[in-house]
Amino acid sequence: MRDGGLLGWCTEALVKLDDTAPGVLARVLTAAPARRQAIFAALASREENVGVYDAGDDLLPMSFAEVIRHGRPGDILRRAFREVPEGLSGVLAQIGERPLPRPRDYIALRDLLADEDTRAADALRGSGRITCRKLDVLNALDHRWRHANTLERIDSGGEALMFNQAIGFIQSLNSKATDEVVAGAIAAMRPTSTLARLLDRFLQRADQLPPHPIASGDNELRPLLSMRDVLDAGRRYRNCLRHRLADAAVGRMALAEYRGKCLVEFRPLTTGAGWLLRDVHIERNRPVPLSLFADVEAKCDEIGIPRINEAGGGDGRSSYRHFTKELEWG
Repeated sequence: MRDGGLLGWCTEALVKLDDTAPGVLARVLTAAPARRQAIFAALASREENVGVYDAGDDLLPMSFAEVIRHGRPGDILRRAFREVPEGLSGVLAQIGERPLPRPRDYIALRDLLADEDTRAADALRGSGRITCRKLDVLNALDHRWRHANTLERIDSGGEALMFNQAIGFIQSLNSKATDEVVAGAIAAMRPTSTLARLLDRFLQRADQLPPHPIASGDNELRPLLSMRDVLDAGRRYRNCLRHRLADAAVGRMALAEYRGKCLVEFRPLTTGAGWLLRDVHIERNRPVPLSLFADVEAKCDEIGIPRINEAGGGDGRSSYRHFTKELEWG
């Protein structure tokens, strides 16, 4: 398929029609967007072998050329497709002056409207200029999330598929994120809002979290059992904990607070073999005093949560490390 020429892939077909019915090309070049795009859609139906152009049809090139030259947008579309979805002519006008880069985009647009998916139609009408990117995104989006607000914020069909998965992830964690609630949140997005913020708001309200390694706390070690607990701890300790919500939500990490002095991070072992003490954090992620770290380790030993043994080798190993540490990362 050739893409060059004044009107891209349409140029050659229009030149041939102009030979048959002089004035076709001039008519196309001076037509309003709705009529011009109806012509491009009709040419796309021939290019893609859809519509009514077959060997047994009584429509000859001359009659088609005459419709192109004199017909209204609706006449042109009916001659090309016979059955024209409601609103197709108006949506085509949103494409602008030039044809879409691929003939199949016109067929995809016709098929979307033929499915009578009101979400898809409304998304197209509300998204401004229609491009092949938007059509790819719309086709990849789950029908529940089709809206002008998603159509304008997603860059490709592949990204649309990822958004579908991201919503599925959110719904597995937040029982209140029903289809209706998510669709309503998408529809209510402000011009400056982003899909990342939308997803983050739902994650902050997650209420279906995995079991915590500490079933019940005591006066020393308090498990953070909800997203609210985690967010509050992140604010109090002034760290980046709010960016780790997804890890906490799916059980890739768990957190507890020790004596109101530090946060204790646990990580799961493989094959469901329990949890491991991973790290200790204080305000602004400053270095943790060794005595506090030792107290946390002792507490974890007491409740049966294992940790990596850093004490192997005794004083001799420590002395060796003191004199050779400059070689470790050389």
